This record gives sequence, structure tokens and C-alpha cells, in this order.
Amino acid sequence: MPSGYSDRRNGEGYPMKRSPYLKTIIVVSSLFASASLATEIPLKTFSINNVTIGITTLAEVQKTYGAAKVSRIKSEDGSDVRVCYTHSSQNGASYLLFESGPMGEFKKITGFRISMLRPIGNCVATKIDINTLETSNGIRLGQYLEDFRKTIPVEFKRSGSELIYQSVNQRAADYEAARRQATTPEDLKKEIEKLRAKWPDEKLNSFDVTTTLRAKFKAGQLIDFYAHKIESN
Repeated sequence: MPSGYSDRRNGEGYPMKRSPYLKTIIVVSSLFASASLATEIPLKTFSINNVTIGITTLAEVQKTYGAAKVSRIKSEDGSDVRVCYTHSSQNGASYLLFESGPMGEFKKITGFRISMLRPIGNCVATKIDINTLETSNGIRLGQYLEDFRKTIPVEFKRSGSELIYQSVNQRAADYEAARRQATTPEDLKKEIEKLRAKWPDEKLNSFDVTTTLRAKFKAGQLIDFYAHKIESN
């Protein structure tokens, strides 16, 4: 059995994982030191057309964009799942993908992508013009690089035509409780009790937040944007 895992199981019969970040947070943080020192990613980055990472479900997405087959991103059991949509207009084809993984219980959205690049796999046609969509803070296909940098004022690493941002941080449990509108002392107590019930051997008063952003540009304009965020809870 891999280090950091226990043999305990949750109510659905799946193995429960103890948080490996609690003991390695200093090491992990050093890998992303430049990211942790940068300005915090605006929360609006993680919402697009009323779909919000960590809140909206795949079922709710399909009510908006249409029925689509949920498929695994990779062939391995337990890999993330996704739905894919496409729309054709006079500006060409565009694509919109929503994904969910173990931290979203394969139901809540953990990431999304808007793109002019055709993804691998099948995509279902949607009547919604994907080219007109933008995140709640204004990220959209065709956006110029200068405007993109103003929208997300953090330090990206460049890899060819792609900009990449990755971070692993901790959020205090009371911060997350407040974000979930659980702001009373009673709600906060329940939040912490839930965490400790999941990882009883850890002194856990916080959430680990892993964020990934990827953006590709062609001729100075955005052609592909990916946002992904998971929180241990």
C-alpha cells in the first residue's frame, strides 16, 4: 500500500486518503515559490457562463449546454471525467470542456477549458456560441495577451506559446467555511469536525488548494484557456 494511504473506507466503499500535503507543505510550497508570492488568482477566474468550479455539477452543465456523454480523460480507472461541446460559427469551430475528478466526487466541476483547438475525443454540438463566452473576470477566446495579463495579475511560466501557472496553497478552514456561506461559529465547528472525521489522525484546520491555469496564444491572441482547482475537504 502506498505511503500516505490508510485502509479506511468511506460510506461508498472507496478507500479514504489521508492528506499528504500536511506533512510536505513546506517542500511543495518551495516548488511553487514564485506562484505563492504572486497576487492571488481572482475567484471569478473559475466561473464561466454561470458554471463555477467546485459548485456546479456535470448534470447542471448538461441542462445548459445539452446532453453529452461523460467519458474518462484517460483510460485508467479513477481518472477524471469530462463532457465536451462544440459550436461552429463564421469565426470557425470552438470547444468547451468541463471535467470532474475524485475531489469533485466525479460530479462537481473541477476544471474547464475553452479552446479553438480541437480536443481528442467526441464533442457534442451546442447552440450556445462558445466564442462569445468569457469567465466572470473577462477571459475569452481571441483576447490579446496584454489584456489577459491584466485579467490575471500573477506570474506565469512560459513554455513555447503556452503560459502556465501552478500553485499549492493552504486555506484556513474558517476562510472556506465563509466562502460556503457557513459563517457562524456553529457552522465553522461543523466544518472542522467534518475534516477531522475524514482524517482523524491529522491536526487539520485548513484546506489544501491546488490550482492550475494554462493559456495558449497565436499571433498574440488567446486560442486555448484551461482552469483547474481542487480543494481537500
